[in-house]
Amino acid sequence: MVANLVYKRVSTDQQSTARQNLVLDEAGIEEPVVFEEAPGTSGRLHPLQRPKFRELLA
Repeated sequence: MVANLVYKRVSTDQQSTARQNLVLDEAGIEEPVVFEEAPGTSGRLHPLQRPKFRELLA
């Protein structure tokens, strides 16, 4: 079985991942393995500087 790995992040504390969750539901992705950054993780950071993105790659 292939795992569905999902990376989610938002740019500000005022945003949420609700739309990303909706897209996953609409796509029929069941039981994804989710790596979600803390709200407000800067988009200016290189992806490899983001903890959850590094965890996803590992």
